[in-house]
Amino acid sequence: MMDDCERLAELQLLIDELAHRALNGSVILVEGRRDREALDALGIRGEIMMTSQKQLFTLCEELARSGGDVIILSDWDDRGEEVAGLVQTYLEADGLRPDLEIRNKVRQLVRKEIKDVENLHRYIARLREICSTKPQPY
Repeated sequence: MMDDCERLAELQLLIDELAHRALNGSVILVEGRRDREALDALGIRGEIMMTSQKQLFTLCEELARSGGDVIILSDWDDRGEEVAGLVQTYLEADGLRPDLEIRNKVRQLVRKEIKDVENLHRYIARLREICSTKPQPY
């Protein structure tokens, strides 16, 4: 079983990957404004689009026309699962293969603690606090 510091290290690797890919042109799809603010607080810059701003089908059509890399980062509650499934279906119908891997890994790491992207920043901050006070093995 993974301890808090190992969980933090895994989450940080995923955040770093998101940040890197966003800076290199990947579009990150989140559900709402607070999700986008949480990613901003984690230092992720780049194009972060909200599924709440347009109809999903229309948004996916626009993304498909751009032909770029799309990372789906919807929440891992029932609504987020529905959004992820619909976006994946729409984008794949247009020939794009969206990335759900990061979302799935984050969901596994935080499953019992939080259910949405908007709380990710606070969760990671809490893990950092916990791990900063733990003695580190050498």
